[in-house]
Amino acid sequence: MFSIKKSFQILLVVAMALFGFGGLAVHAENLDGSVKDFFEHPGKPAETKADHPDSKEKPASSKSTALTFWDFLRMVFATIFVVALLYVSLRFINKKSRTYQKANFIENIGGTTLGSNRSVQLIKVGKSILVVGVGETIQLLKEIDNQEEYRELLQDYNQKIDHLIQPGDIISKLKQRLAVPDRKTTGFASQLKKQLDEIAASRKQAIEELDEQERDRT
Repeated sequence: MFSIKKSFQILLVVAMALFGFGGLAVHAENLDGSVKDFFEHPGKPAETKADHPDSKEKPASSKSTALTFWDFLRMVFATIFVVALLYVSLRFINKKSRTYQKANFIENIGGTTLGSNRSVQLIKVGKSILVVGVGETIQLLKEIDNQEEYRELLQDYNQKIDHLIQPGDIISKLKQRLAVPDRKTTGFASQLKKQLDEIAASRKQAIEELDEQERDRT
């Protein structure tokens, strides 16, 4: 829990440092006169520009508030850095949780439901895996102590855990979603072409039958 809190605190500080705060302009009141005059005449109020409305003020140069290329580039790099930091934090937290589970010698590595309030669970205990049926009672169905099968199950479990936080998995899912409309479009085009060919063939056959009927009449 401490590592998660510490990771998000570091992330927040880095994001604030990268994006930056808006400039807080603090304008002091413009006073006429010097510090010496103020100390020599403490009872006399200092004259300000508000006391001389006729005095001409130079217009302050207004800074452009448009988004510059550097601001855009900084935002892009900050976003990439935050995503990378989140990914590293998730990997670190995942590694710590798995280390904690291994230290307990008992770990749930998967399972599936078989109906209402019934499931089969795989429980790793030491160097063996127990297949447990969970329902109204808990029953041991099988004990997997074969080292080769044991390593295969653990390897599949670790790959699934690592696959959940891989950035490439998100990209592949987006590619699959983008590829689905292409396949649908291709299927629709081929189906339309097939139907048009069938209509053309039936029309040609009907014309040939009419020609034969006319020849028979003559």
